[in-house]
Amino acid sequence: MERSIRISIIDTNRHFGEGLKYALLEYFQVKGRALEILPGDVEQPSADLVFVARSEAGGRAYCDRMPIESDSRSLYISIEKTTRDGVPRKNVCSREAGTLERRASIEDLFHLLDVALRRIASISMATGACVFCIGKRLSGREKEVIFYLRLGVNQTQAAKYMQLSVKTVHTYKQSVMRKLDFRGRNELFSWLLKV
Repeated sequence: MERSIRISIIDTNRHFGEGLKYALLEYFQVKGRALEILPGDVEQPSADLVFVARSEAGGRAYCDRMPIESDSRSLYISIEKTTRDGVPRKNVCSREAGTLERRASIEDLFHLLDVALRRIASISMATGACVFCIGKRLSGREKEVIFYLRLGVNQTQAAKYMQLSVKTVHTYKQSVMRKLDFRGRNELFSWLLKV
């Protein structure tokens, strides 16, 4: 008998999460496989498949989401409000199994699960980060700029503390926003308040 599939759902939309749970139960019942839905909105290192809302996904660099010592080989499915008309994104983490639109049909979800289960069955034992995620890691200076911004220091003061020009600090901030896939300053600062 095959072991049960462990799934975690990280989404602030509880109604969507509950509907997704019922759809998952139906899918795995039809397939004759055991399903274990892990409790809470906290990411579990033992999850085989993680559904994560786009707003929670940050830069989609999933290789760095779990500690290396957990030996996690989770696959991720991003939940988005709308997708780009079925056009697959080119630059994605190797652990992303796909994207689920909030208004997707049950058939679309089942197809996505078929693909994800095939990938889970053939996933490698490699624990390192993929090329995409390595490119999304923040440099030491970028982390330092974020540190000062979290303290409420403006860019001019941060430049003075770091002994850099204001333009250089701004460039580091823009680089962080690009790596974390933020489209505006408001997104960056709301993320800084959460961290």
